Amino acid sequence: MSAASSRLAEPPAADADANQAGRRSRKADLTVAQEAIVDYDLTAVLAAEGFEAAPGTFRADRLRWLYETAFSDGTTVLALNAGEAKVGHIALVHQTVSVAGRQERAVALVDLFILKAFRSRAAMGGLYGAVEAFCRQQGIRFILAVPNVKAAGVNTRYLKLAEVAPLEIRVGLGGMPRFPNRVTSHRVAGLDGARAAAILSRYCGAPGDGLLWTGERLWARLQKPGGAYALHAGARVLAISAPRLQGRVSHTMICALLARPGTAPDRGDVAAVVSAACRMHRRPVFVYTGLNAAVPRPGMDLPPRFRPSPMVLQARDLAPDGDPLAVSRFEALDFDFV
Repeated sequence: MSAASSRLAEPPAADADANQAGRRSRKADLTVAQEAIVDYDLTAVLAAEGFEAAPGTFRADRLRWLYETAFSDGTTVLALNAGEAKVGHIALVHQTVSVAGRQERAVALVDLFILKAFRSRAAMGGLYGAVEAFCRQQGIRFILAVPNVKAAGVNTRYLKLAEVAPLEIRVGLGGMPRFPNRVTSHRVAGLDGARAAAILSRYCGAPGDGLLWTGERLWARLQKPGGAYALHAGARVLAISAPRLQGRVSHTMICALLARPGTAPDRGDVAAVVSAACRMHRRPVFVYTGLNAAVPRPGMDLPPRFRPSPMVLQARDLAPDGDPLAVSRFEALDFDFV
């Protein structure tokens, strides 16, 4: 980020009218501009303030990975500025989406925040307006988001995003006695890039609409600092897993289930790779998030009252005369959930 902005304290009661006038003046001077160089250390500090998040929620190394590496196409950052000070931010993570066999450009919206003293409808509208203008100027077709409960309605109001697919959250128990289906497991940290890409490539290229993955792109996605990912390769399906903690519950996150092209995995194939993941991480409870038409669903549905967020995929098509996006696979690995 280009400029620091410290947390603003509440004013004394005697200065309330003057402070209100000052806020109106600052809000009137807000501008939005594309950021040429991102200061990741400052980004982490400002994001934590903007989201009112606990220390350590945002880390500079993870933001750099997400913005520069994770989805291989880079990120555009739009900054909300009050004079020389940056007071808001939205990141557009560039992605490639496969639609009816064609590759289309897309951006995923992440990390939208505005510091508390500068929040207004005008500020929100300015950031969202800049998103749409940028995408139209650059010929980007799809705008995607997986919003939290606060952002879902805002995305619809300001940017006309609509729900295109609900994402399931399923839970179950794995790690049972070994299945007859042979599974080979690898910790990502123990693999070199070439070997990992070769393994991953075998499970890329299946038909259907969704994010375009190659072995190299998946390898980049799995470089998240502290990600602790593992691969579990069966004859017809690959599971990508990671140990995670939700509240006090340790679990194995099933980040993706990738069917090998030309095959039709059955429940035994899926159960074998999920159990291999649970054994490796020594966490028998597993969680799977997403949708995938190519594989049987593991576990059982988590009741809505226990969901940490709405878990829906929103999208807007800026070229609606083309083939529509009919998402057949979109899992936790396809956005910044894990």
